[in-house]
Amino acid sequence: MRTLAAAALLFVVACGGSEPAEKPAEKPAPAKVEEPKPAPPPAPAEKSEKDTDISGMSKEEKQAFLMKYGEKVYKTGDGGIACTTCHGAEGKGTPGAFPPLVGQKDHMGDCKTHAGIVINGMQGEIVVDGTTYNGVMTPQGTMLNDLQIAAVISFERQSWGNDYGICTPKQVAAAR
Repeated sequence: MRTLAAAALLFVVACGGSEPAEKPAEKPAPAKVEEPKPAPPPAPAEKSEKDTDISGMSKEEKQAFLMKYGEKVYKTGDGGIACTTCHGAEGKGTPGAFPPLVGQKDHMGDCKTHAGIVINGMQGEIVVDGTTYNGVMTPQGTMLNDLQIAAVISFERQSWGNDYGICTPKQVAAAR
């Protein structure tokens, strides 16, 4: 009987007894590796302001555009040298170094003359409001296109109390 009891005990132990067998631990599912998505096609390049065609605009629209864009060119250079660097934020210049733009109709002249100064620069002696200046204005004709120059000189001609009219890219082209 001992043998029978030992065999029964051995059978119970070998079969796991009356307790349910533990389920083997489940292996975690492998992490999903997402394939990189192809980059979307580039958006069409937006035209910058310097590429704007103003020929179809009304006189009021042209003036509004030239003034707004001209202020940007004056303050940032927009590819050229910012006018504010030398002539100041209010167009008053730097005493003894750079002449003012305020009240300078004689020096700004007509659009072709004014554009010519921006395109070709200026050096040598100039007397403005009784003060002699003898500096150099860097030519910007290779840095700025006709619209940029038309905009910035229109801004100068219509700001700080100046009322000398706007200039068009065609007038700037004639100065080249």
